[in-house]
Amino acid sequence: MNLFVGEIFKESDKFKQASVKAIKIALYFKSSVNKYFIGQLRTLQKESYGKYIQIAIGNDTRWNSHYECFHTLIKSKGALRVLYLFVLLLKYNI
Repeated sequence: MNLFVGEIFKESDKFKQASVKAIKIALYFKSSVNKYFIGQLRTLQKESYGKYIQIAIGNDTRWNSHYECFHTLIKSKGALRVLYLFVLLLKYNI
């Protein structure tokens, strides 16, 4: 099954682009350099969902890890959107 899913990601440009973007977002929230925004996301997750959602990182050799990456980002979608709006407000001093 992993090989089959891997082939889909290799053949489809849309899946490949989505995968690259998802991994970039996941890596951002795993980097200790971004502690402030990681903390903000965790606070929003707790307020919105009543729990923390650990964002998984996809791995090229384990395609089920891509599923976990997508799944955790989708579960955090509402909190990520609120955080994005918060960042825009900070950036443009609104």
